[in-house]
Amino acid sequence: MICKYCEKKFKNESGLNSHMRNCKKTITLKPIVIDLYINDYLNIKEISIKLKINKTKVIEYLGENKRNQSEANILAHKKYPDSFKHSEESKKIMREKRLKWMKNNPDKTAWRLSNLSYPEKLMLDKFIELEYDKKYLIIREKSFFPYFIDFAFENEKLAIEVDGSQHLLPERMESDKLKNSLLLNNGWSVIRISENEVKNNIENVITIITDKLNKCKKIEKINVGIVKERKKYIKKERNENGFTDKQINSMLNQRKAKRPSLLELEKEIKILGLEGTGRKYGVTGNSIKKWVKTYKKIGL
Repeated sequence: MICKYCEKKFKNESGLNSHMRNCKKTITLKPIVIDLYINDYLNIKEISIKLKINKTKVIEYLGENKRNQSEANILAHKKYPDSFKHSEESKKIMREKRLKWMKNNPDKTAWRLSNLSYPEKLMLDKFIELEYDKKYLIIREKSFFPYFIDFAFENEKLAIEVDGSQHLLPERMESDKLKNSLLLNNGWSVIRISENEVKNNIENVITIITDKLNKCKKIEKINVGIVKERKKYIKKERNENGFTDKQINSMLNQRKAKRPSLLELEKEIKILGLEGTGRKYGVTGNSIKKWVKTYKKIGL
């Protein structure tokens, strides 16, 4: 047994008759429901309230047009940004949990491993050129909670810090002082080198480091080399509504009414008008108008 309005299947006649009475009243709203959901970015609850129909019926009419959870979250953040703001107390809790995770998972902090400045790159290249990676265990951005060491010679407990101009700021100088004290109290030696010295006199820098390494008391070696940097995350480009090209294409492909290109659509509107073009694709004339608007908005 199948509903003649929406072709939904039923196992018994009573269920079919009850459904058809409701379906007959609301089936004309189906293209409007899809249009409000896709073109006006309303959610299921908003459409239910606006058209005064059950949410279950809205979901039924949307079918494959329904957004996945990721797309719904992106749209919700764009439409209601104030609803997703954290309180200062929540931010503090999140920050503490994040720092705790970083302390326990130093090898997974990819955002630190990818931030290699030019002077640090010069240092890294020089270490490799001199084959220090075959002689020493060097860890890039070693986690030393709550700080990080630029280059840590693990077995010799020697910390190499490459300082830029930001280290001259009062608050940064205070932070560096606390970091130095923490390292020294834990048996580490610290060498701070300005980025200008690295760029202009790297041979002298290497001499200072080598001399210090020769004087350091070595612990048992476990491994040698330089910890490799993680692949840098590439931020995806999104349009003004927060969607990527892949998400836009996915939404277009999920629509029941197959849409022509913008050029073809504009030609058909000139010949058939908005209502005529709407009848051709099984939607309203207003929907066709919004199709054109959406195409221009997302750049298709």
